[in-house]
Amino acid sequence: MNYIALDIETAIGKRWSICQIGLVVVRNSMIVDEISYLVQPPNNEYSIYNTRVHGITKIDTLNSPRFNVIWDKIKNLLINELIVCHNTDFDINCLNQTLEYYNLEKQDFNYKCTYKMSGKSLSFLCNHFDIELLNHHDALSDARACALIYQKLISRDENSFDSLITHNNTSYKKLSDRIKGDVLKPDFENGDINSPFYKKKIVFTGVLSTMERKQAAEIAKKLGADIDHGITKRTNFVIVGSAPGPVKMKKINRFNENGSNIIILSEQEFINKIS
Repeated sequence: MNYIALDIETAIGKRWSICQIGLVVVRNSMIVDEISYLVQPPNNEYSIYNTRVHGITKIDTLNSPRFNVIWDKIKNLLINELIVCHNTDFDINCLNQTLEYYNLEKQDFNYKCTYKMSGKSLSFLCNHFDIELLNHHDALSDARACALIYQKLISRDENSFDSLITHNNTSYKKLSDRIKGDVLKPDFENGDINSPFYKKKIVFTGVLSTMERKQAAEIAKKLGADIDHGITKRTNFVIVGSAPGPVKMKKINRFNENGSNIIILSEQEFINKIS
């Protein structure tokens, strides 16, 4: 029960553009230290899409040290330790690519992935295990949540979460059913040309807390939106509730890395825009 929970945020679509590192040190099942570093990415360059996710800008890291300086401070924590991440395919790959970018010695990290152990998003697991997620996509906040989730996961006998129950004793699967029917047929003629959603392709993912997904889609359609149930390179907005689909979130990153302009909105941001 000794490990380091790690979370990384990046500045652009490249894995070597680390801009924040969060570390939570666990010893004998107890959190004994929490460390957060803002890191100046190469050329202090940021993508608006990444900033929309984590809120970090070039102003925040203007005077921050670069990764090669931070690495000297944290490498002894990470080398020869068990590292726990929620999506090691991203976080460990970020470390490896950034080490290579700065011509630093490659490491053979020992790690485990809470996403692969559960198949569920960080927010979903926090909701299920009643773990406070103070600021999702802040590296330290996510690392802290990951540290606590890992303890919950390894103490369980089963690894399947297909039957988990969420809000109001309604199955998560039911709440996550894809939108169907006439709401998928756009009505531009009667839409609001002044709406930010007019003639924009919109996808909903995750569980909304203030309304059902279908209701939200119907509101957006009346404003002239083109509702879809899958992410494509032509998607304009993705409205994200709790426990968003991890496959959809990966698609957003992949398409944006290849030149798309998919904007992620939280449920509250969506409500603000339709108001």
